Amino acid sequence: MGSAMDLDAVRPFVKPAVNFASTERIDGCLHSLPELVDFNAQNNATHPFCVQAKADGVDVFTHADFKTAVSNCARWIKENVPLRETTDPEATTKMAPVALFMQSDFALVVHEFALLSIGVPPLVLSPRLPPVAIMHLLQATSAGSFIVSQRLSEPAKPALAALSAKGVSTHIGLPYETFVQAGASVASKAAFALPTELDSTILLLHSSGTTGLPKPIHITHRQLLFAVNCHGFDTEEEAQGLNVSSLPLFHGFGLVAPGLSMSAGKTTVYPSTEGIPTAQSIIELIKKTKAKSLMTVPFLLDDVVNDQDALKVLAGLDFVGTGGAALGAGVGDKLAASGVKLLNFYGTTETGPLSDTFVPKNGYNWKYFRLRSDVKYKVEELDPKEGERRFRLTVFPYGGNEGIPIADQLIRNEQFPNTDFAAVGRDDDVIVLATGEKADPLILETMLSEAPLVKSATAFGENRFNLGVIVEPANPVAEGEEAAFKDRIWPIIEDAGQKMLAYCKIPSKDAVIVVPSSVSIPRTDKGSIPRKEVYALFDKQINQVYEALERGIEEGIEALNMESLEQDVKTLVEKHLRLQVPASEWTVEDSLFDLGLDSLQALQLRRVLITAASKTETFKDVDVAKLIPVEFLYLNSSVSEIAAALTNRSSSSNGDAVAHAQAEVNKFVEQYSLTSSGAAEKLPSTPENAVVVLTGSSGSLSSHILADLARSPNVKRVVLLLRKGKGSPAVNPQKFDKSSLEAKGISLSDEEVAKISALQVDPTADQLGLDAMFYMGLQQNATHIIHAAWPMNYLIRLPSFQYQFKFLQNLLQLATGGNGTTKRRFVFISSIAAVAKTGLSSGGKLIPEAPADPADAACGIGYADGKLVCEKILERAASTFAGQLETTYVRCGQMTGARETGVWNSGEQIPMLLRTAQSVGALPKLTGTLSWIPVDDAASVISEITLSSGALPIAQHLENPVRQAWSDVLDTIGQQLSLTNAPVPFDEWLDKVASAGGEEDDYPIRQLSAFFKHSFRAVACGDVILDTAVARNGSKTLRELGALDAATIEAYLRYWQKIGYLKK
Repeated sequence: MGSAMDLDAVRPFVKPAVNFASTERIDGCLHSLPELVDFNAQNNATHPFCVQAKADGVDVFTHADFKTAVSNCARWIKENVPLRETTDPEATTKMAPVALFMQSDFALVVHEFALLSIGVPPLVLSPRLPPVAIMHLLQATSAGSFIVSQRLSEPAKPALAALSAKGVSTHIGLPYETFVQAGASVASKAAFALPTELDSTILLLHSSGTTGLPKPIHITHRQLLFAVNCHGFDTEEEAQGLNVSSLPLFHGFGLVAPGLSMSAGKTTVYPSTEGIPTAQSIIELIKKTKAKSLMTVPFLLDDVVNDQDALKVLAGLDFVGTGGAALGAGVGDKLAASGVKLLNFYGTTETGPLSDTFVPKNGYNWKYFRLRSDVKYKVEELDPKEGERRFRLTVFPYGGNEGIPIADQLIRNEQFPNTDFAAVGRDDDVIVLATGEKADPLILETMLSEAPLVKSATAFGENRFNLGVIVEPANPVAEGEEAAFKDRIWPIIEDAGQKMLAYCKIPSKDAVIVVPSSVSIPRTDKGSIPRKEVYALFDKQINQVYEALERGIEEGIEALNMESLEQDVKTLVEKHLRLQVPASEWTVEDSLFDLGLDSLQALQLRRVLITAASKTETFKDVDVAKLIPVEFLYLNSSVSEIAAALTNRSSSSNGDAVAHAQAEVNKFVEQYSLTSSGAAEKLPSTPENAVVVLTGSSGSLSSHILADLARSPNVKRVVLLLRKGKGSPAVNPQKFDKSSLEAKGISLSDEEVAKISALQVDPTADQLGLDAMFYMGLQQNATHIIHAAWPMNYLIRLPSFQYQFKFLQNLLQLATGGNGTTKRRFVFISSIAAVAKTGLSSGGKLIPEAPADPADAACGIGYADGKLVCEKILERAASTFAGQLETTYVRCGQMTGARETGVWNSGEQIPMLLRTAQSVGALPKLTGTLSWIPVDDAASVISEITLSSGALPIAQHLENPVRQAWSDVLDTIGQQLSLTNAPVPFDEWLDKVASAGGEEDDYPIRQLSAFFKHSFRAVACGDVILDTAVARNGSKTLRELGALDAATIEAYLRYWQKIGYLKK
């Protein structure tokens, strides 16, 4: 992997010879995408395949990386996902498809190509499909298994439950980091098998449906290869350069971007999937990556036409390609007038992309798409309409038996009459929304028209964000009675919405237009309703509908109660958004986007909030539309963040805050402590033949603990408890996948891996959500428990950690039950944060390895106080169950990356500080001392404490007992990074960071400016020092630990430079 910052140069790219026209193999030609992956891995190994944006930077993957990731993912699928041949004699695939339900990022590409490489057709599902549509597609395709990403497992809950009941095997897809092996040899990965039938189905996409349900669309090897070769660049400079694509990968058009990378060398940039891409985030991504082109949907461009800075960025690109929905003429003209080189994309899921990708020039008009020269088609002229010549396009896909007539009516550019066309209307009644999604109004219109109250119904919403409907009453409705009529038909509209895709639903009664008795709905000679004539007749009312929705004029929304604002907002979300997650299963701290919020729902919620705020006394003199701008929900994605943003709440007095924090800690200790008394005294635990239960194994510390335990001759087995996704059924037992360790540079022998098993659990459910057999087996055999699972989030409040307290309670119930003869040993990974407040008020004295009093330690920070709650719960358990349990918690200080590999997460404070220092041109001057311990050393300490003999102290500390001067460490870093300017006093350095005019990505500590200004020096420079005397008695590693040497520090720097986070 590398950095997006070094991708400007044109690189040699060996273009493959592909052939999708022949039904037989031709020597020297490639005939499928898996072959193309292999070709590029051999001939263009170091050429960047894609850039994946993340919240804290980017990951860059070469074609060699892609081949490695696909191979590793294919292996994981074969080992973990049941694959079977189809039994249907009419099936067009040899292997039963595997469904993919994942967000649109590099992980989806890897899983999709992994299935392609082993001859299993992926059924790629849109995350916006409702459960009924998912079930329909699985049944229609006879899909055998279902892979869902961790994030989407929550919105998919209803479908997953139904799948489990029907015996469909469901699996959580792994993040792409699991499959990428930095520096791995491509030669070690076998070439993918060549497909024997080029016209067999190898990919399944789906339509939006013409009867309310989507239909599967079969893509063959030849058609897929045709789809990814749609380019006509004149030079290598045009063909290369980064290409940002916000096109969803679960639609056929989304394949164009990775296809350009594989066939032309145009590297794709995928936006971060943490939230829905906005115009602003896409512009920032273009600037950050220095991209040369953009492929997107029209509605994102609608948001930049009045932003001069954004227009300048787009005007500097080689092209801005748009498709999926019509770009408004006004928007397109303004973009073109600003120098933006617009490119019109065109195609269908059935035919693949029909237009070329190129740099517009030589008189090209953005209002027309240019047909590919390698597509087989015919153009027929239709009857003229409104004085314009009209045409129809029929396409003959490679491998198809007959032509596919496209429903669009076309006009042509008479300057280029053979190639340049524009769609001006459809033969069918599908309404294309501004998001590019096709909304079929048939169910809505039919159900309304069949109601006795209604004579006719006509849906509208072309190039808008949601549908509305014009309803003609069966009997005249008196003036002033329209609202009552809407109330009477609203249950029908809601019922129709349950049968339609989420984005097709009518958002509110404000989107219903009642036809007055003085107006007649036009009809054709055949009695049908001419949709466009109706739209023209009600043009004013339709515009008023969307204006009203934008203003947030919703019925039945009351003023906000500022005293219970979070609950009020949560109620609004539950009432108006119809999230697929039950209200009881999410909290105010959960990201709404993680719960399945889509762009349409985000707009709906904004309207609801605007309405409620406009009725609230607190906001009577406030422009609520400015208070709640379009991007509001993207910046404040949880209910708690929404409430905080609305109130801009200031803290109460410090004394009140401290008292409240102490009270909250005590409350949760009481609520989650075990209350039953202990049983008979058991024998002390022993380290031999240990069966260790470990949580949090995906984290850095836990991964190294796992490796340490697996290597230990005293450990017979390690059982990992894996948190299953919300709404997904547990699948047990789980096969351990060592690639997650290999991704961190950790290697285990086959014998060591054989010691590891895994169980999926629900941390908050009784008996961890396990079947009785698994639970009893676990309780009977476990001898030691290490609880390391904990979210790294300093922003959320203490109540949001209650699921962690419940998890601890459940683990303690596991530990104290059963009929074993020896005590179980329970080790909890706590944090220096739990006693930081105590340390800061101690005047630099060592913090003893002893229980902390909440009156002294509670600080109001959720992360820190959450750890404190767990410590107090464990103290009670140690006392109550002294005869059954040996308990300790280990407060951990600053851990660095692994000593052995140099891998240190670039999203942490120290690398962020160093990246900022490179941008400033100088390091900050820091006084005092630091205590850094490599994470693999820390893991060894935990293992030694866990497997030690003798009495176990309740509290222990883990940080490097040998402290080092900050000045010495910064000297080493400064030399390695060539930062020769004198260090700048810290406050002055922070001022330089704040006033610098560069990109935010170059100054990452701006994201945590308050922390660095007020807290960093206190916790990092020796004001909080942990005594480690007790822990040293139980750990040889800690006793022998020395200061961090220059070679280890340099290894961290080299790692950050290697991944492109720091400049070389």
